[in-house]
Amino acid sequence: MKKRYLKSLGMSGLILLGGVLLPALVFPQAEPLYVTDQMLRDADKDLGNWLLYGRDYASSRFSPLAQINPTNVKNLVLKWVFQFGVLDVQQGQPMVNNGVLYVTSSFGRLFALDGRTGKLLWRYDHPLPEDIVTWAPTGATNRGVAFYHDKVYLATLDAHVVALDARTGKVVWETVVDEYKKAINMNLAPLPVNGKIIVGMAWGDFASRGFLVALDAETGKEVWRTSTIPAPGEPGGETWQDPEQKAWRYGGGATWLTGSYDPELNLLYWGVGNPAPAHDGLVRPGDNLYSDSTLALDPDTGKIQFYFQYTPHDVWDYDSNGPTLLTDVQGRKAWLHGDKNGFFYAIDRTNGKCLYAVPVVRITWAKGLDTNCRPIVNPEKLLSRDRVTTDIAPSRAGGVPWYPMAYSPRTGYVYVPTTEISIDLQARSEAPKPGYPYPGAQVIRTSRPGNGALKALDAQTGQVIWVANQRSPIWSGVLATGSDLVFAGTPEGEFRAYHARTGELLWRFQTGSGIHGGPATFLVDGKQSIAVPSGGGGPSRINAARGGTPWLKDAAPGGALFVFGLHEEESVAH
Repeated sequence: MKKRYLKSLGMSGLILLGGVLLPALVFPQAEPLYVTDQMLRDADKDLGNWLLYGRDYASSRFSPLAQINPTNVKNLVLKWVFQFGVLDVQQGQPMVNNGVLYVTSSFGRLFALDGRTGKLLWRYDHPLPEDIVTWAPTGATNRGVAFYHDKVYLATLDAHVVALDARTGKVVWETVVDEYKKAINMNLAPLPVNGKIIVGMAWGDFASRGFLVALDAETGKEVWRTSTIPAPGEPGGETWQDPEQKAWRYGGGATWLTGSYDPELNLLYWGVGNPAPAHDGLVRPGDNLYSDSTLALDPDTGKIQFYFQYTPHDVWDYDSNGPTLLTDVQGRKAWLHGDKNGFFYAIDRTNGKCLYAVPVVRITWAKGLDTNCRPIVNPEKLLSRDRVTTDIAPSRAGGVPWYPMAYSPRTGYVYVPTTEISIDLQARSEAPKPGYPYPGAQVIRTSRPGNGALKALDAQTGQVIWVANQRSPIWSGVLATGSDLVFAGTPEGEFRAYHARTGELLWRFQTGSGIHGGPATFLVDGKQSIAVPSGGGGPSRINAARGGTPWLKDAAPGGALFVFGLHEEESVAH
């Protein structure tokens, strides 16, 4: 028996021994909430917990738990509900360590809950400045926490990182990463790697320059900082060809979603957002590295090792912050990425070379891809300051939005949330003003209202295996399990379970508000539970106002965590 399993499964009442689950109550635990580097590397094998934002360093969002299966999923019942006390969009990812569930809400609230009953163990309300909404006008969301050793780490809207005692919620240290009045905000779940807590910044549509930061996990001291927009003379700086060499200073390239990590290669993979201004490309000629890219970095130094850019010289706001999911493709170490530009990619994660790329939604901005997977731009869809460019697909909302996909090693399929909306755009010349929006657009309107689908793709080829259509885009994370189930939510508030091999809808539950967060599954007392946050607001209302989903304009806001399990007799039987 390896010691780490005693720590990671003990409070769930089980240990893993020889592939068999056995009672663990006879094994005492001195530090039940202590998370080691080895536990994080083995998070994919940990049955009871959810230790990382994507469940494991590969961001697979796959759990081998199989008590809840296609036969009995119809018997799922609500076990408990916890109210956050704030009504806004809830994009959090519940995290679980030894029966304690940690979940964030909008406006920087963090709750530690008893996974059995939902009882509040402690809460932390980060004291935000009174003017924070002025400097974070597109939303007050938070996506989750990180675990490392005996601490829980929270990134905040005012660009702080806070380390708290995992048992008590007491603040251990707090680091100011940057100045929030420059529209440098944080809403991501931090990533713990090799004794460092890695965070990125939000709001790349503002006049700012993106970066990643690594902090010492014990002290909060900054270890390294890497800019995602290179200055003149730095590698990639030549791709910002404005004559005055000023565009890079406000070039965007936000890093607002948690990355992935390969311990064998010791490489960190992180998505980078759109260049700024988002739509006026005339002020920034060139490919504009490293916007719309995935970066491979040395996690010890922050040095960029290589990259892949999905949309060079982006004028359509196709952020590439979406997850990089690590798996093997065609016998090679790869990352999978669904991009807002409408293509789905498999990239060699040892060198950044494209293995394949396929369209997964309607695409009008590009005519296709060349042999290196570089887009062949449709000249009719380039933006101008003196005319409106119509029917650009996908829209700014993205063909594959940032909401995390899931991969099942059982089926070999990757489960991808997709959106079908097209848009009309016209560029505008504007001067950058630090801390303020910098879209470079005078017309932004929807051409065609949207819809969405959950699509299962063969990870080896990108071939679409099945499609589960729905009226609205899918704006939630996805979860796959060891019993061939896939869970996802809808903006109308339904939490759904699909058969992983066929896409058949097997179960649904109405939570009363839109689902925009990530579902998680875990063990408590040997019984499988599934948790999902519910709370519409920001994204659904913003997109509804623009016409993409007008039927959601009156969607009810919310703020609660729903936890489901089988009927008691079902749990005992399985």
